[in-house]
Amino acid sequence: MLELFLTFAGIGFLAFGGGWSVLGIIQDTVIQKGWLTRVEFKEIISVAQMTPGPVLLNTATYVGLKIHGIVGALLTTSAVLISPIIFTSLLFVFRNQIIKNKRLISALKYGVTFLIMVTLQSLLLKIDSTISLVIAFISFMFFIKTKMDPIYIILLSGIVGIIALQ
Repeated sequence: MLELFLTFAGIGFLAFGGGWSVLGIIQDTVIQKGWLTRVEFKEIISVAQMTPGPVLLNTATYVGLKIHGIVGALLTTSAVLISPIIFTSLLFVFRNQIIKNKRLISALKYGVTFLIMVTLQSLLLKIDSTISLVIAFISFMFFIKTKMDPIYIILLSGIVGIIALQ
């Protein structure tokens, strides 16, 4: 059980891109360790997607439940949550030192910008039509240049996309 806890604590620490970014790591880990088969893991992912809540947390909970029952579910859930809780607590405790450190703030800004650009690039590579690219660009410009609520921009983009791509 300690190995299960430490494994999922490490996964929680790596989950900066969100749950979907570490599902491959979870899959490889639990299959390599012989905790689950590939079929069992796919079933867990199916259930985790249908269950309300973050997919990482749901997956960790179901993997723990499958391996060690309720105790395993509690272990994996708390393990995945402990890293962000510690990280956030440290940020809160040292917030004054962080705010005063211009280099750290600059590094964080560049880091966040980089992560956003990587996400944007991966999304742009999935656009398969010129119309979709134009809609995305116009939506982005509306977001930057107007005070329109983003939900309306998303809805309008969806409607235009449905009409244009028929």
